[in-house]
Amino acid sequence: MKIAASRPRAGMVAAAGLVAFAGLMTAGVGNANAATIQTEGTYPSHAACMAAGPGVQATTDGGWTNYWCVPDRTSAGTWRLVLSN
Repeated sequence: MKIAASRPRAGMVAAAGLVAFAGLMTAGVGNANAATIQTEGTYPSHAACMAAGPGVQATTDGGWTNYWCVPDRTSAGTWRLVLSN
């Protein structure tokens, strides 16, 4: 009786995994055409990077609609500005 009870559970787990996989693939399609660039220069803090975002976004060619800041991988404690649309 224990074996029969575990089979439906395995099917539900497999179905949940399939739904999760399909969701991830669908999300990837929406982002496949998005352009992203990392701007030149570094900022000493996250706040400084975010404060510079609107100006850099407005003065960089490409009609960028979004910006965010990420830690600089090459210089500890500094931040880089990323633009996307």
